[in-house]
Order: sequence, then structure tokens, then C-alpha cells
Amino acid sequence: MRVIIAAGGSGGHIFPAVALASELEKAGVREIFFVSSKRRLDRNILGKERYACFFLSVNPMPLRFRPVRAIVFLLKLLADALASVYIIARVRPDAVVGFGGYSSGTIAGCAGLLGIPVLIHEQNLVPGRANRILSRLADRVAVSFKASAGHFRRHAAKVVYSGNPLRLDMLSGDREGSARRLDLAPDNPTVLIMGGSQGSSFLNRTASEAALRIREEKHGAVQFIHLTGKKDHESIKRFYEENDIPGRVFSFLERIDDAYAASDVAISRSGAAAVFELAYYAKPMVLVPYPNPGNNQRFNAEYFSRAGAAVYREESDLSAGDLAREVLEMLTDSRRRDEFAQAAARLSVPEAGRVLAEQVIDLAKRGTI
Repeated sequence: MRVIIAAGGSGGHIFPAVALASELEKAGVREIFFVSSKRRLDRNILGKERYACFFLSVNPMPLRFRPVRAIVFLLKLLADALASVYIIARVRPDAVVGFGGYSSGTIAGCAGLLGIPVLIHEQNLVPGRANRILSRLADRVAVSFKASAGHFRRHAAKVVYSGNPLRLDMLSGDREGSARRLDLAPDNPTVLIMGGSQGSSFLNRTASEAALRIREEKHGAVQFIHLTGKKDHESIKRFYEENDIPGRVFSFLERIDDAYAASDVAISRSGAAAVFELAYYAKPMVLVPYPNPGNNQRFNAEYFSRAGAAVYREESDLSAGDLAREVLEMLTDSRRRDEFAQAAARLSVPEAGRVLAEQVIDLAKRGTI
């Protein structure tokens, strides 16, 4: 059995795709191929994996019609379509799995038109444009949130609830061991700060200033794990050092499980991969979605907030003082923190990768009958 997995553009698309690949291998699938974009982030993440990869252009669909951008988009789309047909002819897959975004749209669409079984997976509560379009061609539509099914009403018979695949082989470890590997005190309250795979300058700046306020309030008793992304790493690290804020600052952390296991509270963007991994560890969250109106993180944050698993705050009305107060309330009120943790745990779907792998294999077998 041969399976093509198409994902790229962000860690939120790629990490669940890698988790699916791992589960497919456990189920006996040996020939797995990835299709992603030529972005450095995509190459860096997939370059560490052992799967054969093909890379298409970086070609997001324009939000507004502008003649020049439209022409460039269509030319790149044509080139990607030709490349996709070549990849399909070379690999001859039994199924193609698309994880949304511009990296998966072309090859999943070409596969559907060529009669190859296609499954698309939607990580976010509200589907993106690519998956809305692809749902017409796809044979199955897997969703991370049960409520997402309502956005595919015209194709309700195709929808299956799988949850969001987690990198379970990376999500392990105990608090004490993880804290020691990070050179932190295992017994001290710990706050995890992360702004997504590319980092967030707003969150880096606001959360580091909040960390300073918390240090002053708690006299250094609270420590921090701050994942900045590459751009702001040096400046944020220097800020921590100059202000004697206890903790560790990383541009990227290979063993993300250590950060999850060692922390008590998380400040994070609300991409699907991040929130479901935090839910797996039952971590109370302060979620600050990416502010672009076309971004679906806001709906994820609202959903987790309504479920009692997170505090949801928008960038536009969030100050360092506000953020410090939210975190301190969680750290000092153990009952409230436990309620958040229990609600987060209820939203976790640890078996999501296995369920999705079963759907892919079933679809591929049906296509070869």
C-alpha cells in the first residue's frame, strides 16, 4: 500500500501529518510519501523525518482579487498541477491524504480528479478555504472537532470524527525528569510560553513583560519556558538575563514533551496542534489567537474557552499586566487550575492518529477492490 500525505505551511499542518504517518507505519503501511511546500519551515521539519518528500511552490490563494497576484497564483497553480500529476504517476498511490492549506490543495485535487481515493483532514474548528473546496472531491472528510461537521453539511455522509493526530512518540516524560533536562527546578511553578512554529513577536514581547511582573510579584519563585521562534530569540533571551527572570529561552525545542511535562500553565497561540497537545497533558491555557481575520485560531480558542479548558484573550485588548494577572490567578488558585486541567483533558483525543490511519487504510482498500 502506498500513501501520499500532503501537508505544509505551518507546524499545525505538518505535525499531525507526521503523527498519521507514524500510525500508518504501525498498521503495516511501509511506503509513505510527503508532499509539502518549499518553505524553509516545511523543509526543516520534514528534513528530520525519514520519509521521501516532494516540494511544491509556496502559493497561497489570494484573499482579494488583484490582477497581478491572480495571474501569479494561476501560473504557480498550473506548475504545481503538472508536478502533482508527475508525483502521482511516479508514486501510484492507493490513497492521498490532505491536511489543508495551499500545500495540500493541488495534489489532493489532482488525485480526486484522477479517481484516486482522497481523505482530507481539518485540524481547526472552522475549515479553511482549501478544505472547503476539496470536500467536494474528497471521499472522506475527517475532523478534529465534532462541531466541525456542521461546516460540511452538503457532504455530511463523508464526514468522520477522528480528533487531531498527536505525536504520541514525542509526548512522553515525567515532570521531574523533564525539568532537570531543561535545567529547571522540578518543584517550582512553571509557565510555558509559545507562539507557534514560527514564533509571535507580539506574544514574545507581551509575555516576557508579563514574566517580569510575575517575577516581581512572586520574588522569582515562578520559572518560565519561553519558545520564541528564530526571529526574536536573542532579544528575548537577553531580556530574561538582564531582568534576572528565572527560566529558559529557546528558539525551538526538539523535545517539546519536556516543555509540556514540566509546566503548570501555558500561554499559547491557538493552532490546533498546540491546543490538542496541551489538552493531552491536561494543561490550563491562556490562548491568544493569531489576529488575522481569516485565521481559524480564534474559533479554536473560543471552543476551548467555552469548554472551560482555557482563558481566551485577543491581542487587541491584552496587556502585559492583564496576562500576568491571568497567569497568577491560575497559579495561586489550585481549585480553578484543576478545573481548567480536567476540562482540557476531556478535550484530548489520544487515539486520533490510530483512528485516522484506520480510515485511510479502509479508503485505500476500497479503492483497490
